[in-house]
Amino acid sequence: MSEVISLISGNYVGIISAVASIVGGFAVLASLTPNKSDDRIVQIILDIVNFLGANIGKAKNDKK
Repeated sequence: MSEVISLISGNYVGIISAVASIVGGFAVLASLTPNKSDDRIVQIILDIVNFLGANIGKAKNDKK
């Protein structure tokens, strides 16, 4: 368990960057395509990111 914590704490900048890139890529995909199915996928990912980031209340992303 301490190895996992050590790995995360040593690489948190890279992990955050990777998650932001993935979410950003899906956001671009959602804006370029006219259907709603990929919008749901992006919203699910954003909900997970908000949960993991403990974004509560006003810190949450706006649902449009």
